[in-house]
Amino acid sequence: NEKSKIEQYLPLTISGINFMGYVDRIDFSEKGAEIIDYKTGKSRVEGKDRNWQLGFYALAAKEKYGKVHKVVLDMLRQERPIEFEIDEKGNAHCTSSKFIEGFNIFEIQKEILETAQKIQQAYKSGFKPCPIDKNCEFCNEYYYGK
Repeated sequence: NEKSKIEQYLPLTISGINFMGYVDRIDFSEKGAEIIDYKTGKSRVEGKDRNWQLGFYALAAKEKYGKVHKVVLDMLRQERPIEFEIDEKGNAHCTSSKFIEGFNIFEIQKEILETAQKIQQAYKSGFKPCPIDKNCEFCNEYYYGK
C-alpha cells in the first residue's frame, strides 16, 4: 500500500556497538510494522541464521518505526514464506509451520552483542592464523556459536 517502504536501511546500536542491515520491504498496519525479507537463491535460511536475521530486523525496525508485529522470510523458490508474529514480550511465534521453533528478539539481541564483543576482543588480541595447508576462504575461528 501507499505506506509500504522498500529497501530500508536499518541501523541499530547495542551497548555502543553499531550494526546495520537492509530489509526488502516494510508494511504498516494498525497492528504495527511487518518486515518482509526476500531470498531468491535455492538454499534455505535455517535455524540460528534465520532467527538472527529476522530478530535483528525486528529490533532495528522497532527502534526506527515503533511496534513490529510480524517478520517474514520469503524464500521465493520455496513453497511458502516463513512468518513469525511477535508478542509484547519479544517472543516470535511461527505462524506458518508448527515444525519451526520460535525465538525471542531480546535473546537474539543478547547473542548478537556477545558475538560482537568476542569479535572486538579477538581483533584487539589478534586473530589466530589458520594453518597454511588449510587455505580456507573464510576463517571459522571466531564464527558465532562455536
